[in-house]
Amino acid sequence: MVPLIYAKAGEVVEVVRIVGGRGLSSRLANMGIYPGVKLKVVSSAEFGPLIVALDETRIGLGRNMARKIFVRV
Repeated sequence: MVPLIYAKAGEVVEVVRIVGGRGLSSRLANMGIYPGVKLKVVSSAEFGPLIVALDETRIGLGRNMARKIFVRV
């Protein structure tokens, strides 16, 4: 289990845990990101947002937010 920030572009990962308060968990759930969901990492550049794909939807996540999402590769 590693933070999403360390996933590489092209990898498909499964969300295992979200470490944060109710606000963060609620915001991510509204985007469709919660434990059990599979995401494909589209872009993980060193700077700027991390871009993931959930089905056909692209979602940009701030790097601090991505650090709080733990995934299984």
